[in-house]
Order: sequence, then C-alpha cells, then structure tokens
Amino acid sequence: MEEQGLGQWLKDRRHREHLSLRQAAARTGLSYTTIGDIIKGSRPLPETIRKLAQAFGGDGNNERLALEDKLLVLAGYRTERPREELTGSRARVMDKVRQFDEPQIKMMIRFAVFLTEVEGKVLNMRRHPEGTGYQKQWK
Repeated sequence: MEEQGLGQWLKDRRHREHLSLRQAAARTGLSYTTIGDIIKGSRPLPETIRKLAQAFGGDGNNERLALEDKLLVLAGYRTERPREELTGSRARVMDKVRQFDEPQIKMMIRFAVFLTEVEGKVLNMRRHPEGTGYQKQWK
C-alpha cells in the first residue's frame, strides 16, 4: 500500500472524480467541513470512514468492505492485513461471481484453471528457457 494517509487518499479521489468538497459531502452524507478536515489531516471516527467506503466503494458489498478495510489502515485504526486477505480486486470478483448462475460459475472455474496453467507454463519457460519444449508454442 502506498505511503499516504486517509486525507491524501480522499484528496486524490476527489480530484480523480472531479468532486468539490460540497459534492463529496453530498455523496457521503458528511458535511463539507468534515471532508475538508479529513483532507487537512484530522482523524475521523470509524463511522465516518464507513460512510466514505459506502460512497466510494463500488457496487458490491465485498468491494465496499475492502475499501473500508483500506481506509481504516490509512486512518491508523489498524494494521494492514496479509496479502491473501480481501483486496479490492478480489472483492470485485467475489461480488460479480455472486450474481452468476451455475453454468457461468463452471465456466469461470475452467477459465481460472486455464489461467493458472498458462502462468505455470510461462514461469517454467522463464526458469528453463532451453528445456521446456514450450518455446515454439509461446513465441
């Protein structure tokens, strides 16, 4: 995770989405002074962080939870979880998969297996470029 605080994250997010303080306040349900105070470096309450995550966390519940987790770390409420834990990307996938029917889930599993096999072959080629037998297949 980048070395930044919650204030910098919020400032960057506002600029990326072209939001004024008042627009960000309306989106989050917070006051514009609260938004400004966070950007200036004040440490918000966990409930305020939850509102930020709900407003900026995307469509799915897991995605919002992953953002809330990140924001709690940036605000200094807790330490970062190990890499295996829920990240924004994993959360988005989990939220999308929840909407799949059984044939779509089976197709996704086959695709995941394919990607894993391809990655394994590519890694093997990098380790043993002359002895894998995959040189012609992957050129």
